[in-house]
Amino acid sequence: MPAGDGFQASTTGIRDYSGSLADDKALAAEIIGLVDQSDVGNESWGIVGLFVKSTYSDMLGDLKDLLGDMQDGLQSGADKMSECAQEYQDVEDAIAKIFNDGRDELGGN
Repeated sequence: MPAGDGFQASTTGIRDYSGSLADDKALAAEIIGLVDQSDVGNESWGIVGLFVKSTYSDMLGDLKDLLGDMQDGLQSGADKMSECAQEYQDVEDAIAKIFNDGRDELGGN
């Protein structure tokens, strides 16, 4: 966010967003559980339905694969945002240390 003539990053906001991505990953896991429940046995399809069952099962498998990829992407995004927040915090801490050390050397409070 703009701060005067410079730039200031909200590490709290970045960490919150990282947590939001992790929450979305949990939601994708719930959906995978629902997809598992929707794969009913062959008996439920009857004789005519067996011709469609394999296509249905393939599509459910594809959906689970996509949701798994979504989970991986969300986890990667969450990890990267956490790393970003930590890097901003490390820079902020280093700059604060430089100013505090300078103040101490000059005998300031």
